[in-house]
Amino acid sequence: MLPQRTSGGNGREHGINREHKSMDLIRLNEIATILNTGALNYTVFLKSFDIPLTRPLPSEVLIRQALGEAATVGGIEKVQSASVWPEVQEALLYAGEPGAGPSAIMLTSEAFAASMKMLEHTIGELAGTAAEIESFWLRKGHPAYPVFWDFAFIFKANTRATILIGSSSD
Repeated sequence: MLPQRTSGGNGREHGINREHKSMDLIRLNEIATILNTGALNYTVFLKSFDIPLTRPLPSEVLIRQALGEAATVGGIEKVQSASVWPEVQEALLYAGEPGAGPSAIMLTSEAFAASMKMLEHTIGELAGTAAEIESFWLRKGHPAYPVFWDFAFIFKANTRATILIGSSSD
């Protein structure tokens, strides 16, 4: 079964089932757009993939289903739900370095703060309903080109898995 891509700017929110909540699609796109606006040698990539499950599957299989057969996992580790938001937040608040980074104006904007608050809530709900959360990194086949930061998580429940992946490049 192919994953349902849950970001991409289509403006539709996917349903939430009782066991597992999906990512807020619009929020990911808003945050990426804000961070990319006025940025200098800096591009943010944020995506999520919602994968319906009919049976338990290994994480590597789910990752390849979502990201493609070229995705080669370099490592996976179980993480506590409380560690997810701080890692995502730290990455998205990256201020840059001389000659590369997000616009300071956009990074401190009310729109960015509001989007971050909503994303924190969404990640909290998703983490709270997941039976297992793993952090992973890709040796090959990353859908973007990470330079400054990257993160990738898989949230597993009985009937769904959600992959959240983000990175920034120059």
